[in-house]
Amino acid sequence: MTAPRAMMALGALCAALLVSCSSAPRQPDTVITVKTEGDQAATTGQSYYRQGRYDLALQFFSQALSQYTSVDDGDGIVKAYIGVGRCYTALGQAGEAEGVFLQARDRAREEGAASLLFDARVNLGELYLSQGNPEKARTTLQEESTGQEKGRTPAQNAQLYHDLGTAEKGLGNSAPALEDFNRSLKINLGAKYYAEAAADYYMISSVYSRDGRYDEALTYASQALQYDKRVESSPGIAKDLYALGLISGKKGDTAAAYDWLQRSYNVFVTLGFREDMKRALTALVSAADALGRTAEAEAYRKALADLGSS
Repeated sequence: MTAPRAMMALGALCAALLVSCSSAPRQPDTVITVKTEGDQAATTGQSYYRQGRYDLALQFFSQALSQYTSVDDGDGIVKAYIGVGRCYTALGQAGEAEGVFLQARDRAREEGAASLLFDARVNLGELYLSQGNPEKARTTLQEESTGQEKGRTPAQNAQLYHDLGTAEKGLGNSAPALEDFNRSLKINLGAKYYAEAAADYYMISSVYSRDGRYDEALTYASQALQYDKRVESSPGIAKDLYALGLISGKKGDTAAAYDWLQRSYNVFVTLGFREDMKRALTALVSAADALGRTAEAEAYRKALADLGSS
Protein backbone atom coordinates (compact mmCIF):
# COMPACT_ATOMS: atom_id res chain seq x y z
CA MET A 1 0.00 0.00 0.00
CA THR A 2 1.40 3.33 -0.98
CA ALA A 3 1.98 6.01 1.64
CA PRO A 4 -0.87 8.24 0.43
CA ARG A 5 -3.23 5.31 0.37
CA ALA A 6 -2.11 4.22 3.84
CA MET A 7 -2.68 7.69 5.15
CA MET A 8 -6.14 7.76 3.59
CA ALA A 9 -7.02 4.37 5.12
CA LEU A 10 -5.76 5.49 8.51
CA GLY A 11 -7.78 8.69 8.24
CA ALA A 12 -10.92 6.74 7.37
CA LEU A 13 -10.36 4.40 10.31
CA CYS A 14 -9.87 7.29 12.72
CA ALA A 15 -12.97 9.00 11.40
CA ALA A 16 -14.98 5.82 11.89
CA LEU A 17 -13.63 5.44 15.41
CA LEU A 18 -14.44 9.06 16.20
CA VAL A 19 -17.98 8.66 14.91
CA SER A 20 -18.37 5.45 16.86
CA CYS A 21 -16.96 6.89 20.07
CA SER A 22 -18.80 10.17 19.85
CA SER A 23 -22.15 8.70 18.89
CA ALA A 24 -22.27 5.74 21.30
CA PRO A 25 -23.02 7.74 24.47
CA ARG A 26 -25.75 9.80 22.78
CA GLN A 27 -28.49 7.18 23.04
CA PRO A 28 -28.46 7.04 26.87
CA ASP A 29 -28.26 10.83 26.98
CA THR A 30 -31.25 11.05 24.67
CA VAL A 31 -33.22 8.57 26.77
CA ILE A 32 -32.44 10.46 29.95
CA THR A 33 -33.44 13.73 28.30
CA VAL A 34 -36.76 12.33 27.09
CA LYS A 35 -37.49 10.78 30.49
CA THR A 36 -36.64 14.06 32.17
CA GLU A 37 -38.97 15.92 29.84
CA GLY A 38 -41.66 13.36 30.59
CA ASP A 39 -41.14 13.88 34.32
CA GLN A 40 -41.40 17.63 33.88
CA ALA A 41 -44.62 17.34 31.88
CA ALA A 42 -46.10 14.99 34.49
CA THR A 43 -45.16 17.37 37.31
CA THR A 44 -46.79 20.27 35.47
CA GLY A 45 -49.86 18.11 34.90
CA GLN A 46 -50.07 17.32 38.59
CA SER A 47 -49.83 21.01 39.45
CA TYR A 48 -52.68 21.89 37.11
CA TYR A 49 -54.71 18.95 38.44
CA ARG A 50 -54.44 20.25 42.01
CA GLN A 51 -55.62 23.65 40.79
CA GLY A 52 -58.69 22.06 39.22
CA ARG A 53 -57.55 22.94 35.69
CA TYR A 54 -58.24 19.47 34.39
CA ASP A 55 -58.12 20.24 30.65
CA LEU A 56 -54.60 21.62 30.97
CA ALA A 57 -53.57 18.79 33.28
CA LEU A 58 -54.79 16.27 30.69
CA GLN A 59 -52.66 17.91 27.99
CA PHE A 60 -49.49 17.64 30.07
CA PHE A 61 -50.14 14.07 31.26
CA SER A 62 -50.78 13.09 27.62
CA GLN A 63 -47.51 14.75 26.63
CA ALA A 64 -45.73 12.82 29.38
CA LEU A 65 -47.32 9.56 28.18
CA SER A 66 -46.07 10.19 24.64
CA GLN A 67 -42.54 10.89 25.85
CA TYR A 68 -42.38 7.86 28.15
CA THR A 69 -43.80 5.63 25.40
CA SER A 70 -41.16 6.82 22.92
CA VAL A 71 -38.43 5.34 25.13
CA ASP A 72 -40.55 2.45 26.50
CA ASP A 73 -40.24 3.64 30.11
CA GLY A 74 -42.66 1.25 31.81
CA ASP A 75 -42.92 3.04 35.15
CA GLY A 76 -43.41 6.39 33.47
CA ILE A 77 -46.08 4.99 31.16
CA VAL A 78 -48.10 3.64 34.08
CA LYS A 79 -47.82 6.90 36.01
CA ALA A 80 -48.87 8.91 32.97
CA TYR A 81 -51.81 6.58 32.32
CA ILE A 82 -52.97 7.16 35.89
CA GLY A 83 -52.65 10.93 35.51
CA VAL A 84 -54.65 10.85 32.28
CA GLY A 85 -57.28 8.63 33.90
CA ARG A 86 -57.68 10.92 36.88
CA CYS A 87 -58.25 13.87 34.55
CA TYR A 88 -60.87 11.91 32.61
CA THR A 89 -62.56 11.05 35.92
CA ALA A 90 -62.62 14.70 36.99
CA LEU A 91 -63.98 15.70 33.58
CA GLY A 92 -66.81 13.17 33.86
CA GLN A 93 -65.49 10.91 31.10
CA ALA A 94 -65.87 7.66 33.03
CA GLY A 95 -65.57 5.28 30.10
CA GLU A 96 -62.28 6.77 28.96
CA ALA A 97 -61.00 6.80 32.53
CA GLU A 98 -61.78 3.13 33.11
CA GLY A 99 -60.04 2.12 29.90
CA VAL A 100 -56.90 4.04 30.81
CA PHE A 101 -56.80 2.70 34.38
CA LEU A 102 -57.15 -0.88 33.07
CA GLN A 103 -54.22 -0.22 30.71
CA ALA A 104 -52.23 1.10 33.68
CA ARG A 105 -53.09 -2.00 35.71
CA ASP A 106 -52.08 -4.39 32.92
CA ARG A 107 -48.78 -2.60 32.23
CA ALA A 108 -47.98 -2.51 35.95
CA ARG A 109 -48.48 -6.28 36.09
CA GLU A 110 -46.13 -6.71 33.12
CA GLU A 111 -43.52 -4.59 34.88
CA GLY A 112 -43.94 -6.52 38.13
CA ALA A 113 -44.26 -3.19 39.92
CA ALA A 114 -46.34 -3.73 43.05
CA SER A 115 -46.45 -0.03 43.92
CA LEU A 116 -47.70 0.95 40.48
CA LEU A 117 -50.22 -1.90 40.48
CA PHE A 118 -51.52 -0.51 43.76
CA ASP A 119 -51.91 2.95 42.22
CA ALA A 120 -53.79 1.57 39.22
CA ARG A 121 -56.19 -0.50 41.34
CA VAL A 122 -56.87 2.30 43.81
CA ASN A 123 -57.58 4.81 41.08
CA LEU A 124 -59.92 2.31 39.47
CA GLY A 125 -61.70 2.01 42.82
CA GLU A 126 -61.94 5.79 43.05
CA LEU A 127 -63.49 5.87 39.59
CA TYR A 128 -66.21 3.49 40.73
CA LEU A 129 -66.79 5.71 43.76
CA SER A 130 -67.22 8.72 41.48
CA GLN A 131 -69.78 6.73 39.51
CA GLY A 132 -71.82 6.06 42.65
CA ASN A 133 -70.93 2.38 42.85
CA PRO A 134 -69.47 1.93 46.36
CA GLU A 135 -69.98 -1.84 46.35
CA LYS A 136 -67.84 -2.33 43.23
CA ALA A 137 -65.33 0.19 44.59
CA ARG A 138 -65.01 -1.65 47.90
CA THR A 139 -64.50 -4.97 46.11
CA THR A 140 -61.75 -3.45 43.95
CA LEU A 141 -60.08 -1.74 46.91
CA GLN A 142 -60.18 -4.83 49.09
CA GLU A 143 -57.93 -6.58 46.57
CA GLU A 144 -55.25 -4.29 47.98
CA SER A 145 -56.29 -4.30 51.62
CA THR A 146 -55.59 -7.84 52.80
CA GLY A 147 -52.21 -8.74 54.21
CA GLN A 148 -50.20 -6.20 52.22
CA GLU A 149 -49.92 -3.26 54.61
CA LYS A 150 -46.22 -3.76 55.30
CA GLY A 151 -45.37 -3.59 51.60
CA ARG A 152 -47.07 -0.25 51.08
CA THR A 153 -45.82 3.26 51.74
CA PRO A 154 -47.55 5.43 54.37
CA ALA A 155 -49.06 7.53 51.58
CA GLN A 156 -50.50 4.42 49.93
CA ASN A 157 -51.93 3.13 53.21
CA ALA A 158 -53.55 6.50 53.86
CA GLN A 159 -55.02 6.61 50.36
CA LEU A 160 -56.41 3.10 50.70
CA TYR A 161 -58.01 3.81 54.08
CA HIS A 162 -59.51 7.04 52.77
CA ASP A 163 -61.03 5.30 49.77
CA LEU A 164 -62.32 2.39 51.83
CA GLY A 165 -63.90 4.92 54.18
CA THR A 166 -65.56 6.60 51.21
CA ALA A 167 -66.94 3.25 50.06
CA GLU A 168 -68.26 2.46 53.55
CA LYS A 169 -69.88 5.87 53.73
CA GLY A 170 -71.51 5.28 50.38
CA LEU A 171 -72.89 2.01 51.71
CA GLY A 172 -74.34 3.81 54.74
CA ASN A 173 -71.85 2.39 57.25
CA SER A 174 -70.86 5.38 59.39
CA ALA A 175 -68.79 3.63 62.07
CA PRO A 176 -66.38 1.78 59.76
CA ALA A 177 -66.21 4.84 57.51
CA LEU A 178 -65.09 7.05 60.40
CA GLU A 179 -62.60 4.41 61.51
CA ASP A 180 -61.01 4.29 58.06
CA PHE A 181 -60.97 8.08 57.65
CA ASN A 182 -59.33 8.56 61.03
CA ARG A 183 -56.68 5.96 60.24
CA SER A 184 -55.93 7.84 57.03
CA LEU A 185 -55.91 11.19 58.83
CA LYS A 186 -53.43 9.98 61.45
CA ILE A 187 -50.98 8.90 58.74
CA ASN A 188 -51.38 12.07 56.69
CA LEU A 189 -50.93 14.44 59.61
CA GLY A 190 -47.89 12.51 60.82
CA ALA A 191 -46.31 12.68 57.37
CA LYS A 192 -47.42 16.29 56.79
CA TYR A 193 -49.50 15.35 53.76
CA TYR A 194 -51.71 18.37 54.20
CA ALA A 195 -53.79 18.13 51.01
CA GLU A 196 -54.66 14.54 51.85
CA ALA A 197 -55.42 15.45 55.47
CA ALA A 198 -57.82 18.11 54.19
CA ALA A 199 -59.67 15.43 52.22
CA ASP A 200 -59.91 13.26 55.36
CA TYR A 201 -61.32 16.14 57.40
CA TYR A 202 -63.83 16.87 54.65
CA MET A 203 -65.09 13.29 54.52
CA ILE A 204 -65.32 12.98 58.31
CA SER A 205 -67.38 16.16 58.27
CA SER A 206 -69.67 14.70 55.62
CA VAL A 207 -70.36 11.61 57.74
CA TYR A 208 -71.19 13.71 60.80
CA SER A 209 -73.39 16.00 58.72
CA ARG A 210 -75.34 13.07 57.31
CA ASP A 211 -75.82 11.70 60.81
CA GLY A 212 -77.15 15.06 62.11
CA ARG A 213 -74.08 15.82 64.24
CA TYR A 214 -73.75 19.35 62.91
CA ASP A 215 -71.37 20.88 65.46
CA GLU A 216 -68.84 18.13 64.83
CA ALA A 217 -69.43 18.42 61.10
CA LEU A 218 -68.68 22.17 61.19
CA THR A 219 -65.51 21.60 63.20
CA TYR A 220 -64.12 19.09 60.73
CA ALA A 221 -65.18 21.12 57.68
CA SER A 222 -63.34 24.12 59.15
CA GLN A 223 -60.23 21.97 59.57
CA ALA A 224 -60.54 20.85 55.95
CA LEU A 225 -60.71 24.48 54.84
CA GLN A 226 -57.65 25.36 56.92
CA TYR A 227 -55.53 22.65 55.30
CA ASP A 228 -56.80 23.22 51.77
CA LYS A 229 -55.87 26.88 52.14
CA ARG A 230 -52.46 25.83 53.40
CA VAL A 231 -51.78 23.97 50.15
CA GLU A 232 -53.75 26.47 48.02
CA SER A 233 -56.08 23.81 46.62
CA SER A 234 -58.79 25.91 44.97
CA PRO A 235 -61.17 22.99 44.28
CA GLY A 236 -60.82 21.85 47.89
CA ILE A 237 -61.39 25.36 49.23
CA ALA A 238 -64.56 25.73 47.16
CA LYS A 239 -65.90 22.36 48.33
CA ASP A 240 -65.13 23.16 51.97
CA LEU A 241 -66.86 26.54 51.80
CA TYR A 242 -69.89 24.94 50.16
CA ALA A 243 -70.00 22.21 52.81
CA LEU A 244 -69.82 24.80 55.60
CA GLY A 245 -72.75 26.58 53.97
CA LEU A 246 -74.87 23.45 53.72
CA ILE A 247 -74.09 22.33 57.26
CA SER A 248 -74.84 25.79 58.68
CA GLY A 249 -78.15 25.73 56.85
CA LYS A 250 -79.02 22.30 58.25
CA LYS A 251 -78.17 23.59 61.71
CA GLY A 252 -80.55 26.52 61.23
CA ASP A 253 -77.97 29.31 60.93
CA THR A 254 -79.16 30.72 57.61
CA ALA A 255 -77.10 33.92 57.80
CA ALA A 256 -73.87 31.96 58.22
CA ALA A 257 -74.96 29.57 55.47
CA TYR A 258 -75.52 32.49 53.09
CA ASP A 259 -72.04 33.90 53.73
CA TRP A 260 -70.32 30.53 53.23
CA LEU A 261 -72.30 29.83 50.07
CA GLN A 262 -71.43 33.22 48.58
CA ARG A 263 -67.75 32.55 49.15
CA SER A 264 -67.97 29.07 47.63
CA TYR A 265 -69.81 30.40 44.58
CA ASN A 266 -67.11 33.02 44.00
CA VAL A 267 -64.39 30.34 43.98
CA PHE A 268 -66.41 28.06 41.70
CA VAL A 269 -66.76 30.98 39.27
CA THR A 270 -63.00 31.52 39.14
CA LEU A 271 -62.53 27.81 38.43
CA GLY A 272 -65.27 27.67 35.81
CA PHE A 273 -66.99 24.71 37.52
CA ARG A 274 -70.44 25.13 35.98
CA GLU A 275 -72.27 22.30 37.77
CA ASP A 276 -70.90 23.42 41.13
CA MET A 277 -71.87 27.00 40.31
CA LYS A 278 -75.42 25.83 39.68
CA ARG A 279 -75.58 23.97 42.99
CA ALA A 280 -74.22 26.96 44.88
CA LEU A 281 -76.66 29.32 43.15
CA THR A 282 -79.61 27.06 43.96
CA ALA A 283 -78.62 27.05 47.63
CA LEU A 284 -78.03 30.82 47.57
CA VAL A 285 -81.51 31.49 46.17
CA SER A 286 -83.04 29.47 49.00
CA ALA A 287 -80.92 31.18 51.67
CA ALA A 288 -81.56 34.68 50.29
CA ASP A 289 -85.31 34.03 50.23
CA ALA A 290 -85.21 32.81 53.83
CA LEU A 291 -83.33 35.94 54.88
CA GLY A 292 -85.72 38.24 53.02
CA ARG A 293 -83.03 39.43 50.62
CA THR A 294 -85.40 39.62 47.68
CA ALA A 295 -83.19 41.55 45.27
CA GLU A 296 -80.24 39.26 45.83
CA ALA A 297 -82.43 36.17 45.45
CA GLU A 298 -83.65 37.46 42.11
CA ALA A 299 -80.11 38.19 40.97
CA TYR A 300 -79.07 34.66 41.81
CA ARG A 301 -82.13 33.24 40.04
CA LYS A 302 -81.16 35.16 36.91
CA ALA A 303 -77.59 33.94 37.13
CA LEU A 304 -78.84 30.37 37.51
CA ALA A 305 -81.15 30.77 34.50
CA ASP A 306 -78.31 32.23 32.43
CA LEU A 307 -76.12 29.23 33.26
CA GLY A 308 -78.88 26.88 32.21
CA SER A 309 -79.38 28.57 28.87
CA SER A 310 -75.73 29.02 27.91
